Amino acid sequence: MKKHILIISIGILLGFLVGYYMLVSEQDNNVNAFILFITSLLGVLVAYVNYFLSIFLDKQMPWKRYEGSRLFTGVISHFILSLCLSLLGFYFYTAINNGFSFLETYKLTSIKLGILLFLISIVFQVIYFVLYSYYSYSILQIETVKLERNQVEHQLNALKSQISPHFLFNGLNTASSLIHKDETKASLFIRKLAQMYAHVLKSYSNKLTTVEKELELVESYNFLISNRFGDKYNCEITIDNEILETKIPPLAIEMLVENAVKHNVLSEELPLKVSITNDDQFIYVENNITSTPKKVPSLQIGLKNINTRYVLLTGRGVVITNGNRFLVKLPIIR
Repeated sequence: MKKHILIISIGILLGFLVGYYMLVSEQDNNVNAFILFITSLLGVLVAYVNYFLSIFLDKQMPWKRYEGSRLFTGVISHFILSLCLSLLGFYFYTAINNGFSFLETYKLTSIKLGILLFLISIVFQVIYFVLYSYYSYSILQIETVKLERNQVEHQLNALKSQISPHFLFNGLNTASSLIHKDETKASLFIRKLAQMYAHVLKSYSNKLTTVEKELELVESYNFLISNRFGDKYNCEITIDNEILETKIPPLAIEMLVENAVKHNVLSEELPLKVSITNDDQFIYVENNITSTPKKVPSLQIGLKNINTRYVLLTGRGVVITNGNRFLVKLPIIR
């Protein structure tokens, strides 16, 4: 609707101005509103014809492939069409109302009209080219962003699809180790594991979760591990209240705690101590390094998965420090 209003407005304006120039500026007689009304209608007709001509040329000679030729062809074709329609309109009007030949009486004015329409055609094509280029660039940018977003979505979905098997694999591996030592604890562990897995299935499909919900999952995991290892394992969580509503990728903290348990030997002489703290920019997940267990099965997902998800979501990865203690800094997403 806005497009047609614009075409009609431009047609009326140009038709009025050209009609005033042709029939008012060049002579003083027969000056009336009806003449200007006719020229305004003619301007609307010319504007619409040129609009459809532009659409036709865009299909036959796309700007991307025939930029120079399209500009030249557009100027010439618009000029010829506009001049022919204008002269034809004025010719019939003067022939019907005055009975004389328009071209003989207004020969000099017709030449001036041709020059005026040629200049208008050039200006129109330049403006049309600029607007078309801007529109094409905008569409290209939008399509690029959509393509990048779809690519990120596919990558995130692939990464998130790893999380559920990763969690289940580690949980079942822990249950397998526990069941030979304490059947009661193993039974409790499996029930808790089922509840946690249900939580994982609900949360892993989301891009982000709150720190508070993530810590609830970590607390549940700590309960399971504490039942298995007792005093050999300790996890201390000290997170500021204002950080609880900020965002992180689902299972980011929980997977780090899992990795700490998996890749360290837990003993009464040297227990595993995990601490979860924060500052204004990061959540710190840190653990002491005991000794590496032999033949630890792994899906090789944890850290790489977390880091890649952070890069896709925020453009920056996690910070890892591996020395006397193993530290991972997770950026806080606000």
